[in-house]
Amino acid sequence: MLSTTNAATYGATKSNAQHAHLLQDKDASRIIHIAKKGHVAPEAHLKDGGHIKSAVYGGLDGIITTFATVTSVAGSGLPHSVILILGLAHLVADGMSMGMGDVLSSQAEIDLVHHERAREMWEFDNFPEGEMDEMVELYEQKGIATEDAKLVVNTLAKYKEAFIDIMMVEELNLMPVDEDDNPVIGGLVTFGSFVLFGAVPLFSYLVNLLPGVQLTSEEALWGSCVLTALTLFLLGA
Repeated sequence: MLSTTNAATYGATKSNAQHAHLLQDKDASRIIHIAKKGHVAPEAHLKDGGHIKSAVYGGLDGIITTFATVTSVAGSGLPHSVILILGLAHLVADGMSMGMGDVLSSQAEIDLVHHERAREMWEFDNFPEGEMDEMVELYEQKGIATEDAKLVVNTLAKYKEAFIDIMMVEELNLMPVDEDDNPVIGGLVTFGSFVLFGAVPLFSYLVNLLPGVQLTSEEALWGSCVLTALTLFLLGA
């Protein structure tokens, strides 16, 4: 385990490495990597984007779905209260659907990876030569010379777990599962993002609930359009 001083030094070095990459400073990057030598702590890269994918996906779907509901109902000339009720109902129901869909799809992907990894492990235990030959062929397809490919594969085969992980990526395009990942967390992120951003088109109608505020239908609709456009811009749509 790193000491407190070494951990702080490592954290600063990692931050500097990211800064060097941002500036495309090769010399700084080289110096920083030399300075890191001997520190065994893994770099703190975001895993699966730190649920950023779920947040953005849920947010975009939420705001677009709610905006479509608001504009369609507002166009029919219904009162603001009806627009709010329908908008909130769609928001919660669709958000729950999106969150549950994220959980189920993520769990299905994890189950698939576990199943395929168990199969690859069984094949390696019972016929390692066949698995090694497959890896050699995969590397040859990448332009690696046969002798070099055999050297790499023979070395990796000494470490079964690492070999299987690499085999999963190279042959099946399946990344190893991070056991710390929880599909439920991803689902909650999707649901929360869906509800949070999906509520944006309703803000101009919620304002009418404040004492002394009374927007016309046109003002509320235009407010919804502007808020939606700004939020989509911030989300990078």
